[in-house]
Amino acid sequence: MISEIKNIGIDLPEIRSITDPTAFRSIIINQINKISGLIQETEEWKRFKQAEYKIEHHGDAQALLFVVRAKRNQYSQVSLRHGYEHPKSIQAKQEYDDILERMANIPLIEEYQAYQEELNELVQGILATVMSSLSATIPVERGEDIGKTSSGGSCGSGGGCGSCKTH
Repeated sequence: MISEIKNIGIDLPEIRSITDPTAFRSIIINQINKISGLIQETEEWKRFKQAEYKIEHHGDAQALLFVVRAKRNQYSQVSLRHGYEHPKSIQAKQEYDDILERMANIPLIEEYQAYQEELNELVQGILATVMSSLSATIPVERGEDIGKTSSGGSCGSGGGCGSCKTH
C-alpha cells in the first residue's frame, strides 16, 4: 500500500511549471483523492465498513449508543452546573463509565473498535510516509501525531466507548 502511495504518478516537471497557486492546490487535492481511493480499496477499509454497517443495523447497539450519548450529555451538563467534584457529577460520571464498560464488552463493538484501530494504523503509516517525504525537501513542523487525538477508538457516538478513557 505504501509503495502504491509513493508511485501515484505525479508528473514533477508538470507541477514545477505551475505558477497559479489555485491550480497547484487542485493538483494536490486530486492526488489526495487518489490516496483516499486507494485506502478505500484495502481490506482494512472493507472490514471497518462491514463492522460499521453491522452496528448501524443492530437495534440493541443503536439503543446503547443512544444511552451513551444521553449519559455523556448528562455528565457534561451536571459537571458544568455543579463542578466535577460535586456528588451529582461524580454519580453522573459513574453512570456514564458503567454504560461505556457495558458497551465495550459487546463483541460487535469490540470488533468495530479493532477494525477502526487497524484502519487508523494504516492511515497513520501513510501520513508518516507523506511527512517523511515532505521533510526530506521541505521544512515541515511535525507537532502532535496526526490523528492520535481525534479518531482513535471511538464507537461512533462522538465520544469513546472506553478506548479513549476521556469521554
